[in-house]
Amino acid sequence: MKLFRHLVLLTPFMLATGLLVAMVPAAAADTRWTTVGTQQPGAGDQPVWSIAVSPAHPAVLLSATQGHGVLRSIDSGTSWSAVIPSIAKAWVVRFDAQHAGTAYAGTQSAGFYKSTDEGKTWTAANQGLTNLDVRAVDAGVGLIVAGTAQGVFYSNDAAASWHSLGLSSLSIAAVGLLPKSNGATIFAGADNGTAPGAYLSKTEDLSGNWTIVKGSFPGDAIVASLAIGSAPSGGSQPPVLAGTSEGLFRSDDRGTTWAPIGGLPSSDFNLALFNPANADQIYAGSDADQGNGGVFRSLDRGASWSPLGAGLPAKPRVTALALQPLSPAAAVAATWNPTNGTVGTYRISDTAATIAGANPTAAPATSVSASATVRANAGAPVPVRRSSGSIPYQPYAAAAAVLLAVVAVILARRWRIRREDRRTYAP
Repeated sequence: MKLFRHLVLLTPFMLATGLLVAMVPAAAADTRWTTVGTQQPGAGDQPVWSIAVSPAHPAVLLSATQGHGVLRSIDSGTSWSAVIPSIAKAWVVRFDAQHAGTAYAGTQSAGFYKSTDEGKTWTAANQGLTNLDVRAVDAGVGLIVAGTAQGVFYSNDAAASWHSLGLSSLSIAAVGLLPKSNGATIFAGADNGTAPGAYLSKTEDLSGNWTIVKGSFPGDAIVASLAIGSAPSGGSQPPVLAGTSEGLFRSDDRGTTWAPIGGLPSSDFNLALFNPANADQIYAGSDADQGNGGVFRSLDRGASWSPLGAGLPAKPRVTALALQPLSPAAAVAATWNPTNGTVGTYRISDTAATIAGANPTAAPATSVSASATVRANAGAPVPVRRSSGSIPYQPYAAAAAVLLAVVAVILARRWRIRREDRRTYAP
């Protein structure tokens, strides 16, 4: 009987301890990247330049690689298959959010490709495209815009034909479409130029009349990435992000003025993403070669940042980044080490963010692993302390606290009873 009473007393304590112990590895997994599968999209010195996620089926991924062309996965990157066998080098892949199942790919010498079945089959679409080195793609409001090694082109007939938008003296690394009532504001970022200050330009129509962005935006910044966010509540303009060699910049007035975003360890950002469901949540990727690259996330419009680095290689150079529309959100990143040629693809579940709008469902096809070279992971994981975001384990912590409180009350009561008993029977 005495043993039974002790077991009853210890049960709440053991339960509380178990909950607290279980929380430790779960919390650690919250900020840890894990290698995706055994087949890596890419090869030594042949990085992954772009990753895209299907809005309808988040497990369907596309990647543009330097050595294997365009690859497709239907299991969040566990296995990959080459889907344009004749193409070995691609710059960019993108899904069209306004047309279910439609995806685009820009290649390094074969021009523009289009798919209408989530990337299973592809067709070249180069009518009117005078430069076949397609480096950037964006789509919306009935337009497709392509940035090439010699300027910007647009299509208003679903890629059946293309028309020049000018900037033929620039190699365009990024394009962005910001919708408006009568069309779109089009942004173009360059990675080289013939005139100072010509690295970020915008046009309000399809006439080819471009305005060089000045003001607080550094004129000599190499623009590698452009992102358009959703309009916040209150009717203000959607934000625009520019990832550049001089830092991360934000505009809230359709690109008229730009403000630098601080609080980041790197000044070289080649990737910038908004959470499509919440423009306050920003993801940024850096391939800086000073050892301060990686992936960073802000939940407050860029006022503060959390490094999402545990599990990535040491001193990571991130070359591609995409978000899966899940709850909680998930991110997929590709890294490259040009010193030893290591290429890797990683995935993380970010419990501080949610991307609504899609139910995670399996893709309606079977994936075959591509003949990609398996690469070893470089560097040991470095623990990262989350500096912002909600903690998803609060319910468990509360339950553990209640159980521990119950144990404390029982112990205190038993101590008082035993003390009174001693006084009663004292000689």
